[in-house]
Amino acid sequence: MLALTVAGLAFNAGIRTAPSPITARVAVPTLCAAPAAPVATTAAKPLKPPANVDEMLQQAAKAVDLARADGKNRFILRLFLPKDREEANLYPPDESWEGGIMQLYYACSPLVQKLLRKLSTEIAGVPPAFNEQRLDESGVDGESVWFAQSNKPQDDCVGFVQPSTERLETIRKLSADAGGRPMLLVNPQWKERDDPLDALSRKGGLLGALGNFMGGKAALEAALDEIGFVNTYVLAEYVCRGSRICLQLAYPEGWTASYRNPETDGWVALTSGMERRPTYQEIEEALIAADVPFRFTEFDNIV
Repeated sequence: MLALTVAGLAFNAGIRTAPSPITARVAVPTLCAAPAAPVATTAAKPLKPPANVDEMLQQAAKAVDLARADGKNRFILRLFLPKDREEANLYPPDESWEGGIMQLYYACSPLVQKLLRKLSTEIAGVPPAFNEQRLDESGVDGESVWFAQSNKPQDDCVGFVQPSTERLETIRKLSADAGGRPMLLVNPQWKERDDPLDALSRKGGLLGALGNFMGGKAALEAALDEIGFVNTYVLAEYVCRGSRICLQLAYPEGWTASYRNPETDGWVALTSGMERRPTYQEIEEALIAADVPFRFTEFDNIV
């Protein structure tokens, strides 16, 4: 079991069993708007954006399970959030969210516990025990870590809630203590998409050092990659040519981009299976190729 201490947040040196690695799957990019060539097997349907909290957690848990089957045990996830605990609808935790980091924390923390519950093993009908410890000394930075303790130490899980860049050393220590047990970083506070400082931080020499010092995330990403973290499940949303776009990464399927059809109130896939995050320009080109009309708002042309 996990031994929890407020100061050390350390694991007992117990059984540390990692899943056996198997051959990694390779995602093949496809453009859904173009006709597909005949193939011998039936292609998998593009992933659809989740309609509610339960569906999102099921998709996220499946992505983590598939990554674990490939021998991975360190995962980065970015979830949409409900506005309150009784609501099933989901909202992006971006600039459109009304409220600050603590409002995001109160929405995110229960989801992390539910996700760990889906990933933890129930022994003889006994569910794992859960313990949450806050990481923000000030109490206003919205950071914590959840521990799921099972009867078998190898089935324990750990999940960070909204970790900031200042938690890198804590992540390192807990990762070393966890061994092969799964660890999740959920909705980290650094941005998933790049900004100019991130681009600068990827340059070598003095410019790269300056970019990292000013907040670029290249050094952080390199450190997380060294630990073994992989982007496993990511949701993002924005507007392109007046259409709502949902970008979705789910291991091992790669990136799927969908647009919201206001006439059917459903999502339509534009691209799927991309190994990297599609750019805004690529989404714009895919919308044009699919003959999706330009709209000033999502509700244009609705009678």
